[in-house]
Amino acid sequence: MKVLSKLIFVLLFIASTVSAQTADEIIAKHIQAMGGSAKFAALKTMKITSSIDMMGMKMPVISTIVDGKASRTEVTFQGMTQILVSEGDGGWYISPFQGKTDPEKANEEMIKEAKEERDLSGPLYNYKEKGNKVELTGKEELEGTDVYKLKITRPTGDVSYQYIDASSYLLLKETSKQKFQDKEEESERLLSNYKVIDGINFPFTVEIRKVGESTGQIMTVDNVEMNPKVDDSIFKMPAPKAK
Repeated sequence: MKVLSKLIFVLLFIASTVSAQTADEIIAKHIQAMGGSAKFAALKTMKITSSIDMMGMKMPVISTIVDGKASRTEVTFQGMTQILVSEGDGGWYISPFQGKTDPEKANEEMIKEAKEERDLSGPLYNYKEKGNKVELTGKEELEGTDVYKLKITRPTGDVSYQYIDASSYLLLKETSKQKFQDKEEESERLLSNYKVIDGINFPFTVEIRKVGESTGQIMTVDNVEMNPKVDDSIFKMPAPKAK
């Protein structure tokens, strides 16, 4: 009986080892579900037209991104357009909502967040080459869906978590911490309504909210252009308006 018990234990151990997935295996399936490595490797630029629902009002948003190099985001509200541009390690912004109609140098926090957003393939694709560390912290349930939870540590030391659907292997949620007015806040993004654009799966609905809150801002994507031609001049800081 002892021999049989040991044999059953060994078989159960082997079965659990085979069924368990490593972080790299989950990432490989995630990349494939998103469109595949070849599609990500060929993705150099992107233009996203969307809108943010805030207090019942729609704010049009246009984001133009050159992978790993530059980004420009325009948000229009009540006839005024706020612009944030990052290029290399610097950038600038115009914020008429704050009464600033001339361009100003962007601060470190703005550039840091913008640099993460201009990684078009995300932190998991070629994560080792990007200097990221990824750890599988476990499997849990997210609003009735089984997900794998991956911990991502960037070269800066910043940590975020991504929740990958255990069936579709699409990204459903991401949590991270940001500094805002000298305060650190933890926020989460919920991604849904995926559509295939030029062979790449893209979320057309993104809800952004503080961790612990039930609602937040919803961004609805209207159009995505993969590899559009981008004029580099849109990233150059304009001269102040003549007084």
